Amino acid sequence: MMPSPWLPVVVLVVVGTAFATLTRRVARRIGHSPNRFGTGDTAHDFVGRVYRVSGRILFVFLVARAISPGIDAEAGPVPALVHPGMAWLGQGILTLGGGVILAAQAGMGTSWRIGLDRELTGLVTTGLFAWSRNPTFLGMMAVVLGAFLVAPTVVTGIVLAAAWVGFSIQIRMEEEHLGRMHGPAYERYRAAAPRWIGLPGLRVAARASRDGPVNHG
Repeated sequence: MMPSPWLPVVVLVVVGTAFATLTRRVARRIGHSPNRFGTGDTAHDFVGRVYRVSGRILFVFLVARAISPGIDAEAGPVPALVHPGMAWLGQGILTLGGGVILAAQAGMGTSWRIGLDRELTGLVTTGLFAWSRNPTFLGMMAVVLGAFLVAPTVVTGIVLAAAWVGFSIQIRMEEEHLGRMHGPAYERYRAAAPRWIGLPGLRVAARASRDGPVNHG
């Protein structure tokens, strides 16, 4: 049996509410909004608009299909993926992704930002950040992928593609920004932690085995 079409909507509402609460908490502690996306014509602000538009499209579509289940047939379904098992897998991935987003956000503390901040922020390298340099984006990608598997249509497929491109661009901008901000400390972290996900320190071990003994003195 297919999961209730309201289930992904409920999860997104819960995650969105918790996300907003944590963001307001950081705003009170740092004295301004951690959202650094603006309305300018820069690549940075353009990516922010892509996030907002894509997120709204996805949420509205999921609500619409919950109200009118037949909408999937009008949105260009992908027949090979329409299956209860695939839908439940997608729901699990979506829920897990939401949890990763909130855990990463909480783990960053007052260093949490939405977009790039010119002010110096702390470099978080522990917890989820030991496994991934970008656990927040990893969680967001899981949410969108899960939504696509729950409702495999052309609409959710376009949102998934847009999210992948947007996240990939934003990640690279953030890596350059953090490299300028933290210098060698960030370079050491980037060498140790994978961009998306992996075992902590595995990249360092691989590099050491490839380049020979490392002098830690």
